[in-house]
Amino acid sequence: MANQECLPTVRCFHIHSLPQSQQRYLCYTCPGPHNFNLCVTNVVDVWSTAFSQQKLEEHMSAHGIITVEEYHTKTREAFLKAAVSLTILDNTIILKLNQDDQDLTFDLYKLPISEAKTELQSVMFHLVDQVHDLQKQVKAFEESTALNLGKMMQRTQRMFLTAEFDSKMKNNEPGSSPVARKRLVGESLINPGRKRTKAPTGVSFEDNSLDENE
Repeated sequence: MANQECLPTVRCFHIHSLPQSQQRYLCYTCPGPHNFNLCVTNVVDVWSTAFSQQKLEEHMSAHGIITVEEYHTKTREAFLKAAVSLTILDNTIILKLNQDDQDLTFDLYKLPISEAKTELQSVMFHLVDQVHDLQKQVKAFEESTALNLGKMMQRTQRMFLTAEFDSKMKNNEPGSSPVARKRLVGESLINPGRKRTKAPTGVSFEDNSLDENE
């Protein structure tokens, strides 16, 4: 009994909408250690295969199913592909899983009101637990992402500061010289930044004397 209580109430879900109307139905499986049941609900009524061990073995034999786990695998695949069809009768629903290799057909019967209420309550709380678990996962992911982003920014900042510090230290080392600035044309070698002055040419007295004699 302890192992059965630890099993989840619901194993997989599928929401099916009837093509000819706006009605929607929730299809789901109820797992067990050696059992398998399919249920369908419109959140008012519940239909179930309600397999006994004998009925389950008969259904498995008729459809070539060897293990109960095959039911879960085929149902999960059909739910994911939306390969499901429902036929609604008075107190019965015929559910068909349209598999490529094999179609599985189940007859589901409406549960009494008391059983339906208990089943819906179980499904509702299971869904709420699933939502809470997803919220916790999302929160943990967001916190982890924010933490990793903060660490990355700190690491990048440290690398930048270290590179800047190393650059300053190299410029201050003995023997290090700043990058030579290109000297402009006519610039003084002694006083960089100032233009070089030309030497005076003087006055030619010989030319003046000749002019006077003439």
